[in-house]
Amino acid sequence: MHQIVISQAYQTIEKLWQRALSAPSDIALFISNLAIIEQKILYPRYQQFIQSYQPLLNRPTDEEQKIVRELEQYGISVSTLEDLAIPDSDRFFTAAQHISQELKDKAQLPLYSGKHTLNIDAEQIMRYPELFLWGADAKILRIVENYLKLPVAYDGLSYYYSLPDCREAGPRKWHRDKEDWQMIKVGVYINDVNADGGPFECVTPEANHILSERLSGKSLRRYKTALHHEVIEMLPPHLQDNWYKSCVGKAGTVIFVDTARYYHRGKPPTKFERSAIFFGYCSRKPKHPFFCGRSPLSMAQLQYMASLLPEDIRECVTWRNHLEGLSKWIPKNRLKV
Repeated sequence: MHQIVISQAYQTIEKLWQRALSAPSDIALFISNLAIIEQKILYPRYQQFIQSYQPLLNRPTDEEQKIVRELEQYGISVSTLEDLAIPDSDRFFTAAQHISQELKDKAQLPLYSGKHTLNIDAEQIMRYPELFLWGADAKILRIVENYLKLPVAYDGLSYYYSLPDCREAGPRKWHRDKEDWQMIKVGVYINDVNADGGPFECVTPEANHILSERLSGKSLRRYKTALHHEVIEMLPPHLQDNWYKSCVGKAGTVIFVDTARYYHRGKPPTKFERSAIFFGYCSRKPKHPFFCGRSPLSMAQLQYMASLLPEDIRECVTWRNHLEGLSKWIPKNRLKV
């Protein structure tokens, strides 16, 4: 009992400390989303970046272009490790299964009592570099680049081991990500995921348009989260039975999704644990760089990972070294969704 109380106290102190460290980035987020700043300065600059980069886009294969078109039309595209045929996917998946077992064992410890989700740490990523390197594959980078229409920043990976406690908290609420105007998360299921196992869910374009107006009308509410029943109450009757895609699938299912433009969540698992890795990608001049780079890896560790990659794609990992102005000095936000 005492261990549980100590664990809860530790988690509370940790959240308060993270909130204090995140104050500068929260202020910067508010200022950057003021209409005059966003519409007169940031958005025109973003459009200029896209226009100037068009001649430099790497040509995708037909298979890759299909995923890009689905992202452009629906905000989401679902594939499999087998169909993508990325080199060393077998090694990647075996390593991911080892981490899943480690997190499962960790979840039994009193220190983690009350947590709905456990995440990978830097030591585990460095022990299994194939996890990080899989996300820097040229095929994935071409897909992301042709969707963003900009050079890609690879923002690392998060490994979510989600417990079946039915709690609607954190990334289990409907939300949008803050990093950029558009961004891509690539999720990989490490175990079979059915409707009771916490599938990833993303709203349809029509529902997304309505939610964007209802939840994102002002800069103070731009990234407001919502519970499932709250979203239903915002939608017209004709949408309430068919307003999101639930990505159930076998182990090895791969999900491409724009998490900045589209409301999404991990459905709270009710009966089964879910193990999934999500890789993050944005542009190298993101709208909110202080919400990027929240990988557990240090700058030195990222530099080491970059050294394992072909020279022509290392900047996908070391892109933060080239930030300019205030973007370089505002500390990273530490708070989770």
